[in-house]
Amino acid sequence: MTGAYDRDVSSAPSTYVPILALPYRDVIGAFVRDSVVEAARLTDRTERDLYAAATPFVLWCWQVRATELIPGRIFRRFLVQQFVHLGMDAYSVGSRATHRSALWRMVEVLNPTDVEDGHRSLGRTATIAPYNDVELTRLYGWSRGQTTAHRRKDAAALLALGLGAGLATRELLTVRSDDVVIGETGILVRVQAGRARVVPVLAEWRRTLADAASDAEKGALLFRPGRHSGAEGQVTDFITRSRTTVDVRPSRMRSTWLLNHLALGTSARELLRISGLKNYAALDKIAEFLQPDDMKQKL
Repeated sequence: MTGAYDRDVSSAPSTYVPILALPYRDVIGAFVRDSVVEAARLTDRTERDLYAAATPFVLWCWQVRATELIPGRIFRRFLVQQFVHLGMDAYSVGSRATHRSALWRMVEVLNPTDVEDGHRSLGRTATIAPYNDVELTRLYGWSRGQTTAHRRKDAAALLALGLGAGLATRELLTVRSDDVVIGETGILVRVQAGRARVVPVLAEWRRTLADAASDAEKGALLFRPGRHSGAEGQVTDFITRSRTTVDVRPSRMRSTWLLNHLALGTSARELLRISGLKNYAALDKIAEFLQPDDMKQKL
């Protein structure tokens, strides 16, 4: 990022400090220094090069992600990826690549467990891949192609609650019309099942969910109203009856919703709150799917 750094004429690495980090030098300075010195000792990178990458990265982790200044918390592949995609808007492509390379080396030597874990099989806990654009188009087509008006409404509600609010299957089955709160600036969904919370609906799904709520009777369930069971098999049964080859899964909708929020720059702390997740591990896995062209404007 041209002009962003204070390059002192002295050769001492400690004099190399990003201008934006100067007000916080007393807070992050010692941590950055210790990390750089140790990484330089264990790699072929110079301290100056490591300072250039580590200082803005650590500042971003501390300021934006509220991450504790502990090597095992800061130097993680997930955070490096997030910083490169979300925290380096003003950097050139070359600078991004250079800093990413340096930060990856720091992760390898300062937090080797994080790297080793990346090569282990995740087994049953493997992350469910989000939908790509082509698959989303197929989902829209599946929803619109249902054979009756009632099924089209149910399919639309399913997508709006899954892709728009990121609800898990057991949660979306309990949402009623009066759980949808329509305001001047957006739409909220009150989640009653599991971890109770209020979830803001992504902009592209507000109209669909608002229509579903207004069409339903007061207090009626949004998805498959009139049913007496809240078993997760209700969703499976609905999808099976549509006789489709499209992969319709609330779990993938939720992964897509999480990825959308990461692309929008939603803070990890806020995303944990609105998603009902309890730790950052799930976000770490979803972030692996984040690509540079996924960056979006907040709506």
